[in-house]
Amino acid sequence: MSKQFTKPFNPIQWPAAPHDFTGDNNLGIYTAETTQRYVYGTRYITWDGRVYKYMGVTTNGCTSYRGVCGTSEAETTWVTAVAASAGSRSLTVTDATTIAEDLLAGGMIHIYNATIANGVNMFITGNEASNGTNVKIYLEFPLSAAVTTSDSEEMWHNPYRLVEGTDSRETHPWLGVPCVTAASGYNVWVQTWGTTLIGPGNTTLDDAAVNERQVLWMGNGFLGETGEAAITAGYQQLAGYLQDAGTGDIAGPRIYLMCST
Repeated sequence: MSKQFTKPFNPIQWPAAPHDFTGDNNLGIYTAETTQRYVYGTRYITWDGRVYKYMGVTTNGCTSYRGVCGTSEAETTWVTAVAASAGSRSLTVTDATTIAEDLLAGGMIHIYNATIANGVNMFITGNEASNGTNVKIYLEFPLSAAVTTSDSEEMWHNPYRLVEGTDSRETHPWLGVPCVTAASGYNVWVQTWGTTLIGPGNTTLDDAAVNERQVLWMGNGFLGETGEAAITAGYQQLAGYLQDAGTGDIAGPRIYLMCST
């Protein structure tokens, strides 16, 4: 259990690089390990502003030429199990599910403080293993107001803890493109911003017409442009834009990815 994160979590800046322990060569963002080295969501930024985030891979694994989506859903509403005073860095909430130690690290809790108008979002740095009745969590900052047993909460897991590559996820958020192909149970770095290459979902993506630059995520982790049959204007999540000039047959094509800075 940790009152603070037990793994590195500070943003990694250029010229530093993420370290791995896979052998004599430090593969940096191109490693895949079953051992977790960083808090999920840890950010690495390169000299030109590309952003990568550390993520854990679940069912279906991931491939390096198409996107991964988040699988975390909103949790059900809970209530305070033990009252906490203003300034406390921990909170115990009711929870009848099985939550392993520190499973919620990097997640979020919304504390309603009697009314929605007084609600506050706080982030979770660790948790004790649940006992089948409640779970004790540790907070990034002290509570700004006392919390009573009449107050309700909602909690969410770390959105980067369980991601996947899949053929059909029309209801999931697309988080970026993994640097390497990996199976379920591995931890990888996923690019979320900047110049990259992503598999097109149709053959016309690189045949850019006049003013046709924007690309969007298709439900299988590939990309399509507005006007393509699988894309409905105003619905799919923005992926970025075509980065290379040209009106047709742009090699690649390179995409300026715009998921998360």
